[in-house]
Amino acid sequence: MFKQDCFVNKRFLVTGASSGIGAAVALELNALGAEVIALARDIKKLQSKKGLSLCRERFIPISKDINEFSGLDKYALSLAKEYGSFNGGVLSAGLQQIAPISSMLSVKGGIPLFNVNYFGNLQILKGLLDKRARSAQGASFVWISSIAGIKAQKGLANYSATKAVIAATRSIALEIAPKYRINTISPGFVMTEMIESWAQIYDNMIRSILNLWIDLIR
Repeated sequence: MFKQDCFVNKRFLVTGASSGIGAAVALELNALGAEVIALARDIKKLQSKKGLSLCRERFIPISKDINEFSGLDKYALSLAKEYGSFNGGVLSAGLQQIAPISSMLSVKGGIPLFNVNYFGNLQILKGLLDKRARSAQGASFVWISSIAGIKAQKGLANYSATKAVIAATRSIALEIAPKYRINTISPGFVMTEMIESWAQIYDNMIRSILNLWIDLIR
């Protein structure tokens, strides 16, 4: 699909790079020649992904919990100063939760989701867009959203709200054009570790939601 080595001498930052879509993106960018700054909480998982990378020298794992989003913009700026300017980034870090509005988790449990899925990724993006980061002209950023931000299902009010970032990215795109661009991708269910954990915890509920969503995207 891509020309081999099309990202040689390019540098990208990927959040949520230890598993799922984030890990797959980080490994693919690395395979296409890019240097990847891979952020996630679990350094052991990041190290295991580095072991799978085509060029380990270009896969740089860094443990960072973006739930603590205050100051993340300055942190992202510090990465640019340490490693050099970025050609783009993929905002893939995310948490999941099924919490009906009637449950105790409906409000309190939603805060960590917003911290990571929205504010944490937003702060990383803000840092990379800072003039002092000197991100390359034409740098491209991708925010990994979810079909949950478009198609409603029971028990996903919090998660869906944190993934409804299409309008937000459009707003940001208007601000940063024409120097930079940003897009959102809203995948359906992909059998990642996160989705597998849903199935283990919620069993029949998640299976019914999966079946409904499969019907919706057919």
